[in-house]
Order: sequence, then C-alpha cells, then structure tokens
Amino acid sequence: MKFRLKKKYIILAASSFVLVLVFYTLAFFMSTDHVTNSFTGENEETQDKRVMISVTENFDPPPEKNDEPFQKSVCISNTGEEDCYIRVRLEFSSSQIRDISWFSNDDDKDNDSAYINAADYPESVLPEGWVYREADGFYYYTKAVPAGQATASLIKWVKTVFPDDDTVNADEYDIFVYSEAVSANGESGGRMTYEEAWR
Repeated sequence: MKFRLKKKYIILAASSFVLVLVFYTLAFFMSTDHVTNSFTGENEETQDKRVMISVTENFDPPPEKNDEPFQKSVCISNTGEEDCYIRVRLEFSSSQIRDISWFSNDDDKDNDSAYINAADYPESVLPEGWVYREADGFYYYTKAVPAGQATASLIKWVKTVFPDDDTVNADEYDIFVYSEAVSANGESGGRMTYEEAWR
C-alpha cells in the first residue's frame, strides 16, 4: 500500500511539473513581441518597370473549323524604359493540332509555298532577327528592341488542315505565346549581345 501511494504522488508531482512547464512556455511565447526579419539587399518588385513587354497580336480566327488561313501576327512590344532583348515560346494546346498546322510569315496569306509545318517551323528559315534554340525551346530576337518599339513578326498566318477521317478530334484549340525580356545593358552600362543577356 505504501509503495502504491508513493508511486501515485510521484506521478502526480511529475504531471504537475509538466503542466507548469507547458503553461510557462505558452505564457512566454504569448508575451513575446513580434520580431521582423531583417535582410541585407534590396527588395525586388514583381516587375521591373525598366524592362516591360507586351504581346502584340493581330488575331482573327475563323468562326468555325476550316482549312482557311487566319491571321495571327505575333510581335512583342517593349513597353518599358530600357532597350531589351526578347524571347518567345509558341505552344499549341494539342500536339495533334500542331502537327496539322502550318505557319507563314509572308505578307500574302494565299502564298501556299510560304507555309511551313508548325512542328518544323523552329528549324526553318525564320524571319529576320529571329533564331531558335532547341535546348530551351525559345525563339530569340537577336536585336535589342528600343523602348516603345517592337520585334519583327515571328509568324503572320496560321493554317490548320484537318484530316477527312476525323482522326484529330478538336473543335477548338489554342496557340499560346509566352514571352520574356531582359535588359540589353550590362551591370557596367555597356551593351550586351543577346547571347550574353540570356546567360
């Protein structure tokens, strides 16, 4: 009997000690002032107003599915304050649609010889100023674009030729234009090449 009594007192005392410790810890954390983390360096805004771009498209898709060319003239405008280099990625919402679509950069939409399959377009002779890097899937504009100006058109027309056997089942699709820009000026203020700017 005496042994059990001592054991109960020991357990009760240990439990009381743990509860006091928990309450003390909670009281300490609740009464502590908030501390703001301090970092050295400058906070960057989500978008640097010196380097800003916007996609400029003349886009006139057909009202219904057909094989006629439609206008999708893709240029990128420099809306920032500094000259910049621009790169673009073109992506289809469906690889099946990409494989049956054709791009042209000719002024004449009816010039059939100017159309190149969209899957092969990156390896074709691109419009002046544009090059393609297979390593990252971007089209690079090799000239610095001054503030207030735009790139040359990457594409002007799109034609999607749907097969008669309905193997491609898509009534609607998208061609996404994703673009990025970097300043054409290096940290020392000198002009960089587009390769240097995109390292």
